[in-house]
Amino acid sequence: GDARVTGNAEIYGNAKVYSTAYVSGNAKVSGDAEVSGDALVYGDALVSGNAYVSGNAKVRGDALVSDNAEVSGNAQIFGNALVYGNAKVYRTAKVFGNALVYGSALVSGDAEVSGNAEIYGNARIMGNALV
Repeated sequence: GDARVTGNAEIYGNAKVYSTAYVSGNAKVSGDAEVSGDALVYGDALVSGNAYVSGNAKVRGDALVSDNAEVSGNAQIFGNALVYGNAKVYRTAKVFGNALVYGSALVSGDAEVSGNAEIYGNARIMGNALV
C-alpha cells in the first residue's frame, strides 16, 4: 500500500504502518504496534505495545492506545483518552475526554465514552450508549 508517515511522526521498535494508513504530526507508533487499513494516527497520539489500529479508525490528540488494545472500524479515540490492556473499541464508537477503557472491556456500535468515565474488566458498552 501507500502508507504515509509525515511531520514529526515517529515509527520505531518493531512497529508497522502499512496498507494506506497515515501517521502524522507528533504521533508515535512503537513496540510491536500495528497501524493498517485507512487508519489515521495524528496529533500527539501514541500507539504502543502490541496495539492494533485498523480499518478507518482515528487516534488523535493526546490519546494513547497500548498493550494489546484494538481499535477498528470507524472508531475514534481522541482528547486525553486511554485505551489499554486487552480493551477493544469497534464500529463507530468514540472514546474521548479523559476516559479510560482497559482490562477486557469492549466499546462498540455507536457508543460514546467520555469525560472521566472508566470502563474496565469485562464491561460491554454497545449500541447507542452514552457513558
